[in-house]
Amino acid sequence: MATGERLAARGAAANSQLSRRAFVTRMAGLGAVALLTPCGGQVVTASPATRLHRVGFLSGNTHASVEELSPPFVQQMHDLGYVDGRDLDIVFKIADNKNDELPAMAAELLALPVDLLVAQAGPAQLAAKAATSTVPIVFVLGGDPVGLGIVASLAKPGANVTGVTTLSTELSAKKIEILKSVLPTMSRAAVIYNANNGTINQAQAAREAGRTLGVLVEMFGVRNDRELDEVLGMVAQQRFDGLVMTPALSVLRNYCQVPDFADKIRLPQIYSDIEIVRAGGLMHLGANYAAMHRAAAVMADRILRGAKPADLPVERPTSFEFIVNLTAAERIGLTIPVNILRQAVAIREVGHC
Repeated sequence: MATGERLAARGAAANSQLSRRAFVTRMAGLGAVALLTPCGGQVVTASPATRLHRVGFLSGNTHASVEELSPPFVQQMHDLGYVDGRDLDIVFKIADNKNDELPAMAAELLALPVDLLVAQAGPAQLAAKAATSTVPIVFVLGGDPVGLGIVASLAKPGANVTGVTTLSTELSAKKIEILKSVLPTMSRAAVIYNANNGTINQAQAAREAGRTLGVLVEMFGVRNDRELDEVLGMVAQQRFDGLVMTPALSVLRNYCQVPDFADKIRLPQIYSDIEIVRAGGLMHLGANYAAMHRAAAVMADRILRGAKPADLPVERPTSFEFIVNLTAAERIGLTIPVNILRQAVAIREVGHC
């Protein structure tokens, strides 16, 4: 079965699963609220005009990552009244970490043609923006859309591009603060970032936060699971006190790769991807990716109904998750301070890797 068919078929089940697992967070200083309805508004379910709308979904991530993250987008389109084959055709182009293939994939989608491009993560967003100045683009998982030059500003994106940002740069700084609160003696921290998707800005934000807190932060970019193994070896040799990972699903061998390593050397960690904490990692802080994909679908619907991307401000996430895995803390002999637990949702693993 093709990737697009699998995603559409699994959309309802995956969306339900993610909703059940959604967590409410009361992160002080983040102003986080738990609003899982896209855009914070009422979902419009009136059927769109009955004509086939072809949407291109472009991603540089792995097939597994896209299949993990995109079903809420597909399901939200269905909830908005679109029916596959009648008035909706979603065509997926997935580069599987081969970012040099993204320009050609974008061109292929435009040649179909498509009515709208959805661009997932930085490299796909850059490729989509370079490929067209006329076809509307909605980005999702935009860590730093202004810094990457995807939009002119969040309030006034301009041109043919708008979307949903993760606020990942701000959250990267917060991750260092959390690690320092959990481990007051921390003086050196490693930040591992995905070199395939433009998350170096997130690593730099963590480094700047470290300077303020008196923590030396070193950055390591990785492109695949083999490079990740090499970097983890360096982290062990250099005896870092803590570890931060930016969004990294597409460079992992599996979700247990880093938690298993951290357990062996009793290293506190915090991740951008909740899947890693469910598999055995210590802490997660990030925007709710499922909610963001649903919000991107609402934006896509508005554009297909006639709205102009330039008139739609880039949306900030309205749902955040701060998770502490108590089982993982026990494995590495770490006591989580009460003030941190009060801000978090504490979980225990159903089953470790």
